[in-house]
Amino acid sequence: MNPPIDPSVPRIIRSAEVAGEQIKTPGFQRTVKKLIDTPHSTVHVGIFEPGQAGSMHIHRRSEEVTYVIEGQAEVKVGEQRLSVGAGDLFYGPPNVPHQFRNVGDDRLVLVAIYSPPDDLPLVSNLGHDSAVEPQSGESA
Repeated sequence: MNPPIDPSVPRIIRSAEVAGEQIKTPGFQRTVKKLIDTPHSTVHVGIFEPGQAGSMHIHRRSEEVTYVIEGQAEVKVGEQRLSVGAGDLFYGPPNVPHQFRNVGDDRLVLVAIYSPPDDLPLVSNLGHDSAVEPQSGESA
Protein backbone atom coordinates (compact mmCIF):
# COMPACT_ATOMS: atom_id res chain seq x y z
CA MET A 1 0.00 0.00 0.00
CA ASN A 2 1.30 3.44 -0.90
CA PRO A 3 1.60 6.13 1.78
CA PRO A 4 -1.22 8.72 1.96
CA ILE A 5 -1.02 11.39 -0.73
CA ASP A 6 -1.26 15.10 -0.02
CA PRO A 7 -3.69 16.11 -2.82
CA SER A 8 -2.42 19.70 -2.74
CA VAL A 9 1.08 18.70 -3.94
CA PRO A 10 1.71 17.88 -7.63
CA ARG A 11 3.71 14.69 -8.15
CA ILE A 12 4.82 12.01 -10.59
CA ILE A 13 3.87 8.43 -9.80
CA ARG A 14 5.86 5.83 -11.71
CA SER A 15 3.75 2.75 -12.33
CA ALA A 16 6.88 0.61 -12.67
CA GLU A 17 7.73 1.46 -9.04
CA VAL A 18 4.32 0.49 -7.65
CA ALA A 19 3.97 -3.10 -6.47
CA GLY A 20 1.10 -5.05 -8.00
CA GLU A 21 -1.40 -7.03 -5.95
CA GLN A 22 -2.57 -10.31 -7.45
CA ILE A 23 -6.30 -10.78 -7.00
CA LYS A 24 -7.31 -14.45 -6.93
CA THR A 25 -10.90 -14.44 -5.71
CA PRO A 26 -13.08 -17.28 -7.06
CA GLY A 27 -14.49 -16.24 -10.42
CA PHE A 28 -11.91 -13.59 -11.25
CA GLN A 29 -8.19 -12.93 -11.35
CA ARG A 30 -5.99 -9.98 -12.26
CA THR A 31 -3.13 -7.83 -11.01
CA VAL A 32 -3.92 -4.36 -9.66
CA LYS A 33 -1.51 -1.49 -9.05
CA LYS A 34 -3.18 1.27 -7.03
CA LEU A 35 -1.37 4.39 -8.23
CA ILE A 36 -3.09 7.09 -6.19
CA ASP A 37 -5.92 7.44 -3.73
CA THR A 38 -7.04 10.98 -2.85
CA PRO A 39 -10.19 12.38 -1.26
CA HIS A 40 -11.49 12.97 -4.81
CA SER A 41 -10.48 9.90 -6.83
CA THR A 42 -8.74 6.54 -6.96
CA VAL A 43 -6.58 5.51 -9.92
CA HIS A 44 -5.24 2.04 -10.58
CA VAL A 45 -3.70 0.00 -13.37
CA GLY A 46 -5.34 -3.35 -14.06
CA ILE A 47 -3.35 -6.11 -15.76
CA PHE A 48 -5.19 -9.16 -17.10
CA GLU A 49 -3.41 -12.10 -18.71
CA PRO A 50 -5.26 -13.84 -21.58
CA GLY A 51 -8.50 -15.35 -20.31
CA GLN A 52 -8.46 -13.51 -16.97
CA ALA A 53 -11.42 -11.43 -15.83
CA GLY A 54 -12.48 -9.07 -13.09
CA SER A 55 -15.62 -9.72 -11.12
CA MET A 56 -19.13 -8.72 -12.14
CA HIS A 57 -19.54 -5.87 -9.69
CA ILE A 58 -21.02 -2.46 -8.92
CA HIS A 59 -19.67 0.70 -7.37
CA ARG A 60 -22.38 2.06 -5.11
CA ARG A 61 -21.54 5.75 -5.56
CA SER A 62 -18.49 5.96 -7.83
CA GLU A 63 -18.30 6.63 -11.54
CA GLU A 64 -15.71 4.47 -13.30
CA VAL A 65 -13.72 5.70 -16.27
CA THR A 66 -11.42 3.04 -17.73
CA TYR A 67 -8.94 3.64 -20.56
CA VAL A 68 -7.50 0.62 -22.38
CA ILE A 69 -3.73 0.96 -22.87
CA GLU A 70 -3.17 -2.36 -24.65
CA GLY A 71 -5.07 -5.53 -25.48
CA GLN A 72 -8.68 -6.48 -26.21
CA ALA A 73 -11.46 -6.76 -23.67
CA GLU A 74 -15.09 -7.64 -23.45
CA VAL A 75 -17.01 -5.54 -20.96
CA LYS A 76 -20.19 -7.16 -19.74
CA VAL A 77 -22.63 -4.44 -18.67
CA GLY A 78 -25.73 -6.08 -17.26
CA GLU A 79 -26.58 -8.56 -20.01
CA GLN A 80 -24.94 -6.48 -22.77
CA ARG A 81 -21.41 -7.31 -24.02
CA LEU A 82 -19.22 -4.51 -25.36
CA SER A 83 -15.89 -4.84 -27.17
CA VAL A 84 -13.07 -2.43 -26.26
CA GLY A 85 -9.45 -2.25 -27.30
CA ALA A 86 -6.35 -0.09 -27.03
CA GLY A 87 -7.30 3.58 -27.17
CA ASP A 88 -10.93 3.00 -26.13
CA LEU A 89 -12.54 4.43 -23.02
CA PHE A 90 -15.32 2.84 -20.95
CA TYR A 91 -17.61 4.94 -18.75
CA GLY A 92 -19.61 3.19 -16.04
CA PRO A 93 -22.09 5.13 -13.91
CA PRO A 94 -22.68 4.21 -10.26
CA ASN A 95 -24.76 1.09 -9.50
CA VAL A 96 -24.39 -0.45 -12.97
CA PRO A 97 -23.12 -4.07 -12.92
CA HIS A 98 -20.04 -4.53 -15.12
CA GLN A 99 -17.11 -6.89 -15.69
CA PHE A 100 -13.91 -6.74 -17.76
CA ARG A 101 -12.53 -9.90 -19.41
CA ASN A 102 -9.38 -10.25 -21.51
CA VAL A 103 -10.58 -11.87 -24.75
CA GLY A 104 -7.33 -11.41 -26.66
CA ASP A 105 -4.15 -13.44 -27.01
CA ASP A 106 -2.03 -10.75 -25.36
CA ARG A 107 -2.01 -9.01 -21.99
CA LEU A 108 -4.78 -6.48 -21.30
CA VAL A 109 -3.61 -3.31 -19.55
CA LEU A 110 -6.02 -0.60 -18.49
CA VAL A 111 -6.15 2.47 -16.28
CA ALA A 112 -9.26 2.87 -14.14
CA ILE A 113 -10.33 6.08 -12.39
CA TYR A 114 -13.06 6.09 -9.75
CA SER A 115 -14.68 9.28 -8.52
CA PRO A 116 -15.49 9.74 -5.77
CA PRO A 117 -12.85 7.25 -4.60
CA ASP A 118 -13.67 3.58 -4.98
CA ASP A 119 -16.04 2.88 -2.14
CA LEU A 120 -14.96 -0.49 -0.76
CA PRO A 121 -16.48 -2.74 0.11
CA LEU A 122 -18.18 -2.94 -3.26
CA VAL A 123 -20.58 -5.70 -4.17
CA SER A 124 -18.79 -8.19 -6.41
CA ASN A 125 -19.10 -11.65 -7.93
CA LEU A 126 -22.63 -10.81 -8.98
CA GLY A 127 -24.04 -13.76 -10.87
CA HIS A 128 -22.06 -16.32 -8.83
CA ASP A 129 -23.68 -18.40 -6.11
CA SER A 130 -23.62 -15.40 -3.81
CA ALA A 131 -22.44 -11.82 -4.00
CA VAL A 132 -19.25 -11.10 -2.11
CA GLU A 133 -18.65 -7.93 -0.15
CA PRO A 134 -14.85 -7.76 0.38
CA GLN A 135 -13.65 -6.95 3.86
CA SER A 136 -12.00 -3.60 4.38
CA GLY A 137 -8.61 -3.60 2.62
CA GLU A 138 -9.49 -6.43 0.20
CA SER A 139 -9.65 -5.48 -3.47
CA ALA A 140 -12.30 -6.60 -5.89
